[in-house]
Amino acid sequence: MIKGKCWVADDYVMAYDIIIQEYWTSPIDAEENSKWVMAGVKEEFNKENGFKDQGFTFIVAAHNFAGGGKSIEHVITGLMGAGIQAVFATSFARLQFRNAINYGLPFVTCDGIADGCSTGDELEYYPDEGEIRNITNGTVFKTVPAAPFIAEVGKAGGLMNYVRDKIAKGEPIE
Repeated sequence: MIKGKCWVADDYVMAYDIIIQEYWTSPIDAEENSKWVMAGVKEEFNKENGFKDQGFTFIVAAHNFAGGGKSIEHVITGLMGAGIQAVFATSFARLQFRNAINYGLPFVTCDGIADGCSTGDELEYYPDEGEIRNITNGTVFKTVPAAPFIAEVGKAGGLMNYVRDKIAKGEPIE
């Protein structure tokens, strides 16, 4: 179970706004990328650590979270560096959804969640049960439990760690 405070985003939060291009760093660095998360989404976050300092654990969104553009891994590492442990949305951009899997950040599809949460609400996420509980208002959301492979990758801390662990144990990679 993961418990924490949520931030509710508007529809269509684009990847290029989550971290605006001038703040992309190379190599990809979660700590550096986290300084400018959501800088292009809300003016109040367009300062160093503006989003990170709010202490959010979850992002709740509606349609097409992290859409637009190409596959930008800085977005996922930045969200993780800012303390985000899961993102719940009606739908996600396909490229960022895959990046999230690769890094072990749960991107969870959940119909209606944006309408049932407000910024600052306390949530509990039960990935194995496929349940999100809004402790603040008592609403419970059902989603699909994490697929076994996705859950294993997440528990390993991302795809590269998963593969390294399998190799070290001499186990087949399925």
